[in-house]
Amino acid sequence: MASEAWNDYLTRATHRSLTSVNRASLKRRLQSREKYVFSKRNIHVRITDVNRTGRTISKTYNDSTDLSSALDKGHDNIRVRIVSIYSENSIRPLMITSELMCQILRQHDIHPDLLQVLLSFGEAPHVAEAGSSHSAVSSQEGASTSYISYQMNYVEENFRGMNSPWSFRHTGVYHQCHHASQFDLFVLLHPNQGSILDVRVLEWVGIDSSKTWITPEMTMPDPDGLHLLVLSSFLDNWRWYLRHLGDRFNDATDDAMTTQPDEVDPNESFERVTELRNVNDWVYQAQACCNNNLDLVRKLKRKSIGTLEELASFETALTGYTESCKALMPRIRNTIDLVGYTLTLHNQLETAKVDKELRDLTDKLRNVTNELKDLQQDSVDDSATVKIITFVSAVYLPGSFIVSLYGMNFFAFDKNSQQIVIAKDFWIFVATWLPLTVITGLVYVLIVLFDAWWKGKPFRLFQRPRGCHKTSEEHLDDAGKVR
Repeated sequence: MASEAWNDYLTRATHRSLTSVNRASLKRRLQSREKYVFSKRNIHVRITDVNRTGRTISKTYNDSTDLSSALDKGHDNIRVRIVSIYSENSIRPLMITSELMCQILRQHDIHPDLLQVLLSFGEAPHVAEAGSSHSAVSSQEGASTSYISYQMNYVEENFRGMNSPWSFRHTGVYHQCHHASQFDLFVLLHPNQGSILDVRVLEWVGIDSSKTWITPEMTMPDPDGLHLLVLSSFLDNWRWYLRHLGDRFNDATDDAMTTQPDEVDPNESFERVTELRNVNDWVYQAQACCNNNLDLVRKLKRKSIGTLEELASFETALTGYTESCKALMPRIRNTIDLVGYTLTLHNQLETAKVDKELRDLTDKLRNVTNELKDLQQDSVDDSATVKIITFVSAVYLPGSFIVSLYGMNFFAFDKNSQQIVIAKDFWIFVATWLPLTVITGLVYVLIVLFDAWWKGKPFRLFQRPRGCHKTSEEHLDDAGKVR
C-alpha cells in the first residue's frame, strides 16, 4: 500500500471534518482490507467526460500508466466527469490498484465518506450490512462544494439456471458538485463488468456502450438525473425477486398443507423446513435492503435531487415492497409451525403404534409365563416324587442286597407247626443290614456336602426348590426383566 500517499490524502481530507471522520480507523481498515478491495495488476476503469459544449469523450483504461496520465490532465473544460470502476465479479476486488484509487481521491479532493462504501467491495454483499447504505450527504448551506455518497444494495438475476437465480449485489455512487466552477464528478463502483447501470449511463450521455468514441455536441444532461438512473436500474428488481420468493413459499406451503400425518417422511420434513427458513432469511434480507433503499430515496428527496414526482414513485414502490416482506414473513413462520405440528403428530401416531405392539407382546409374555409356571410346578412335583422314591430305595436297597447275599437261610418252614420260623442266625442279617443302611445314608450326605462345597453354595440337606413359591406377579416381573 502507498502509505505516504494515503496518509497525505487522509490528513488533507479529514482536516475539514475532524469531528465526523475517524482518520486512524479509516487508515487501519484500509490496511487490513487492501488485498480484498484493490487489485494488484488488473486495471479496468472507464472515464467519461462531458465538456461544456455537450461533447462526450469516453475511454476505457487497462494500463495503470495511461490511467495515471489521464487523471493528471485536469478537468478545466469538463462539465461532467464519470469515473467507472469495475470488478471482475461481485466477489472479486475492484480492478484498480490502491495507488491509482488514492490518486483519484486526491486529484478530485473526494470526501473520505466514499471510503466507507469502497471498503464494502471485494466480497459478496454482507448480510450484516443489508440495512445500511453507508450514505453521507453534505449539509453545509452555501458551501462551494457539496457531495452525496451511498451504496445501493439490490438483487439482480444471475441467469445461471440454478436453484437460486437471483444474487445480492451492490453498487457504489459518489457525486460531488463544485458550484463555483460548475463541475460535477461521479465515481461509480460496479460489481461486475457487465453492469446494466454502466450501459444506461453511457446511453444517458449519448454513447454506444459497445464502442469507445467521441460524440458530437448534444444537449447537456442534468447531472442529478444520474441518481434517478441508478434507482430505476435496480429498484424494480425487488418486485420480481419477491414474486420468486413467493412462488418458492407457495410450493412449500402446498406440500405442507397436503401431507397427512401418517404419511410424513422426517427427511422430507427437514428439507421443507430448511427451504422455508432459507426463504424467510432471504425475505428478511430483502426487507432490510428495501428499507435501506427507502431511506436513500428520502434523503435524495430532501436534497431535491431529481424530480419530486419520480422520487415519490420510487418511495411508494419501496414502501409496498417493505409491506410485502412484512406480510410474507409471518406466513412463512406459520407454515414452518405447521410442518413441525404435522411431524409431532406423526411421532405421536408412531408412538401409539409402538405402545399397542408392546401391550400385545406383554399379553403374550404373560401367557407364556403362566405356562412356564405350570411346567415348573410339574417339574417340582416330579422332582419331589423322585427324591422320595430314591430315599425309600436307599432304605430297602441294603436289605435287598443282604437278602440276595444270604438267600432265604434266615427263615425256615416248620412242618410240625406249619409256620415260617426265624432262624437262630437272623441277628446276623440285622447286624449287617442296619450298618449298611447308615453307611449308605452317610455316603449320600457326604456327596451332597461335597457338591455344595465345590459349587460354593450353603449346605442344606433338605431344601425347597427355588422359585416354586413365587406369585404370578413375581413371574411377570421376571419375564419383564428378561425382556
